[in-house]
Amino acid sequence: MLTSHALNDWLPALTVLAGTVIVYILFRIISVRVIHFILDKLPDDADLNIATALYHPGRMAIVAGGLAGFLQAAPITLGFWEDVAIVFFKTLIIIAFYWVLYNFFNSTNYVFRLLTEKGKWKLDATISNFISILLRLLVIILATASVLSFWSIDISGLIAGLSIGGLAVSLAAKDSLSNIFACCIIMLDHPFRVGDWIVCNDIEGTVESISFRSTNVRTFVQGLVNIPNSMIISTPITNYTNRDRRRIELKLGVTYDTTPEQMEALVQKIRSTLKNLPDVLDENITVAFTELADSSLNVAIVCYTPCLAFTRFYKVREEVNLALLKIMKEVGVSAAFPSQSVYVEKMAK
Repeated sequence: MLTSHALNDWLPALTVLAGTVIVYILFRIISVRVIHFILDKLPDDADLNIATALYHPGRMAIVAGGLAGFLQAAPITLGFWEDVAIVFFKTLIIIAFYWVLYNFFNSTNYVFRLLTEKGKWKLDATISNFISILLRLLVIILATASVLSFWSIDISGLIAGLSIGGLAVSLAAKDSLSNIFACCIIMLDHPFRVGDWIVCNDIEGTVESISFRSTNVRTFVQGLVNIPNSMIISTPITNYTNRDRRRIELKLGVTYDTTPEQMEALVQKIRSTLKNLPDVLDENITVAFTELADSSLNVAIVCYTPCLAFTRFYKVREEVNLALLKIMKEVGVSAAFPSQSVYVEKMAK
């Protein structure tokens, strides 16, 4: 039976133990609710997602910290084994910290998605999972190094061995690594994204996927072209998706029997009609009589439309062409076509 003196000696340790139990119970009950209260401005699934990542590591850290405090406050002396136990419980706290990071770097976790979507990256699922694996592997390496260092184990030899091994691997996989670094540059610089219409190395099509080794482009004849990333970053890229308008450029040829008055009326009517078309921008419209060609009088027409979709763009071109036919009929001019006149002189007898 404990005396009052012995009970006073155990009081700090029992207080630590009781406090640990209370904190553990409260953490289990209200952890999700508290995190929901703190993160109420985030999307609906963010609070639960983050709480799940913190739940098990948090419980382990609370228990390990409580037991370590209990051993330090308890009026008993276990000598060497007491020191080992305290260091072990503190090691569990370190592991709990890295466990949280490990959970956050899951490709389905809100924190990971927030980091990748902050730069408006459209990552392929394979790339997202691969980045998640690399980050988790880095967390494991850092956790191992921290634990070994905490136990006063020299890790300089291990680091040197990993450096030599990494050098050998990098030399053996130089081309693959260059493609991986090129993929990282593409994700950071954003010259294009999945779904963009690009032209690269005389290959024109829609970006279908971006992997660490290559970028897949679906051409308009439905061929799938695999372009190494290292080649993409060293080649000029034209991204048609990023433009805010498309150019319509036409050349109208009328016959040589067109009078100057008709030509002037034709140019004015075309210019005014283009300004009134709803899908043609009322700026940078150019209509000019530019050339006396071999078999036609040519009128150059340049305008822009905000319609970027391929089918919609061709519908606008159709509207412009139909308007030109109506104007030519109103003015009374005819479209020219390539022709050749042959003159036969009187043959000598």
